[in-house]
Amino acid sequence: MTYGSGNSGNYKKLKGQNIQVLDTDPVVYVGAWASGGNLNTARQSGAGLGIKTASLFVAGETGSILGIVESYNGSSWTEVGDINTARKANAASGTTAAGLTFGGASGPPAAEQANTEVWNGSGWTEVNDLNTGRADLEGAGTSTAALAFGGVLGAGESAANESWNGTSWTELNDLNTARNNGAGGGISTSAIFVGGLTTAPLAITETWNGTSWTEVGDLNSARAQTGGTAEDATNSIIFGGRTPPGADVANTEIWDGTSWTEVADLATARDQFQGSGASKTSALAFGGSTPPFSNLTEEWSFPSPPVTGVQEGQLWVKTAVDGADTSSVMKGYQAAGTGAWATGANLNSAHSEKPGGAGTQNASLCFGGNPALTTNEEYNGTSWTELADLNTGRHRLAAAKNGTTTATLAIAGEVPPNSDTVNVESWDGSSWTEIANVNTARKLLGAAGTSTSAIGFAGTTAHPAATGETAIAEEWNGTAWTEVGDLNTARFGLASAGVNAESALAISGNTGSVTAVVEQWNGSAWTEVGDVNTARDGRAGAGTTDAALGFGGYNPGNTVNTETWNGSSWTEVANLNTATNSASGTGGSNLSALNSGGNADTDGTEEWTVPESISNLTITD
Repeated sequence: MTYGSGNSGNYKKLKGQNIQVLDTDPVVYVGAWASGGNLNTARQSGAGLGIKTASLFVAGETGSILGIVESYNGSSWTEVGDINTARKANAASGTTAAGLTFGGASGPPAAEQANTEVWNGSGWTEVNDLNTGRADLEGAGTSTAALAFGGVLGAGESAANESWNGTSWTELNDLNTARNNGAGGGISTSAIFVGGLTTAPLAITETWNGTSWTEVGDLNSARAQTGGTAEDATNSIIFGGRTPPGADVANTEIWDGTSWTEVADLATARDQFQGSGASKTSALAFGGSTPPFSNLTEEWSFPSPPVTGVQEGQLWVKTAVDGADTSSVMKGYQAAGTGAWATGANLNSAHSEKPGGAGTQNASLCFGGNPALTTNEEYNGTSWTELADLNTGRHRLAAAKNGTTTATLAIAGEVPPNSDTVNVESWDGSSWTEIANVNTARKLLGAAGTSTSAIGFAGTTAHPAATGETAIAEEWNGTAWTEVGDLNTARFGLASAGVNAESALAISGNTGSVTAVVEQWNGSAWTEVGDVNTARDGRAGAGTTDAALGFGGYNPGNTVNTETWNGSSWTEVANLNTATNSASGTGGSNLSALNSGGNADTDGTEEWTVPESISNLTITD
């Protein structure tokens, strides 16, 4: 089969493939959104500042205009000092220790205003006003070097652009397109303004170089009332919002300085919400309207460096210039299907019998293990460092594995002498705190999610473990555990993957004998999906419901087997170097994972990495 050089329409005849025609090697960002802690006050149309693990949500509305300010620590929101002038549709810049908020609308009745307030970490002080008061504007920079741009004044959109020097505002060159309700960020000398609203949502992107605004590449999807953040004019992320003809979306796009790339969607579509973060690699989305007013928080992260290539199931076609020659090159990139395990640094302590783990390949925790260990260690991609111990030593436990090195849960497990526990502990990056217990004591269970949105499922209530398997599933909402729908197959010693309380995989395990059954949780029910190729228990898992990895396990004896899941089927891939079972598995997808400890080389660590897989075809007319 041949296809004409430089004719993308012909390439689209390849059924079942997503065709991209590009002139340079593409870069694909494999990232994901995970649930964070809920706001105390559901609201929309405030302002956000800070980074993913240290943010402020300033003001907003719930039907009435508010002065409330909440601070996020990477796991939960806390109310701090109110601003002096309640407002909505304001902008902000800076950090949780030194911030700025400006503009917006106060009332009732709601009226645009120029008020500026500065935050010192404990309170707000009114300072000099903007030159042009306006609402639905955007901000960038710090508390002493900021930009305020765009917005609405009366019945018309504004192109105004002002600079703050720590004392006063100065008018600078206007935007090229007056608009409001877009997303912006960056620093005072390198900023970006994306999307927005005139008579309809826009796809326009403008960047600021310290002197003037320049129109650059449009978004793939026009939108307004969106969230977003940026490190500078070359590094930005935008998410959600409202698109024509007025529908809320979950769509996320990343800016690399040249073009926008669509990546993983938010879990919940919404508009009129806020974003914070340092760059496109790390961001926070919070509040908004779903409708009605939302208290949701979602955290964005992806591996660094990014993956070069196109996601699995896609083809990249690099075309020849028409008339230059009669051929071009087709390169097919597959994210999964190839990969290898490499030896990582040894743990400081042996962690056997199913320790807990959370995080990514290069930023992971491993805690607990046999004999009833309290030991907790952190991996930075190079070495392990001991951190504060668990309060209750245990093994055969579960963890909120999509958590981070600063926020996760240690769930249930076994404590001496051969007793199951209901104990749950929360990690905040420096210490463990006992929180609400699970409803059913058990061990060898699975779990997925974060410190504020998790699900624990299956396990056994008996000793020895070969009896007493359960199908129980419990959801954690950040405050309490609630029993939800049982699995279809009771089991213990299973692997797990998933991002939050509404998205998880229960992978194989033991029902009295090893099983290959895999079930997926969608927030309301468990559904059997594709079985693994090799039945086993005691395996480790990592990833999401669409891109998971299962490795090691027992069947019979310790195994090296590794299988990858693409959302519909399992494929056997490269084996572990050391056979093991009951290890800790962490990682954000089937592209990158970490195997720690286990019942063989119990202090060993292995890292799973998938490079791009390229197939070359010569394509002629």
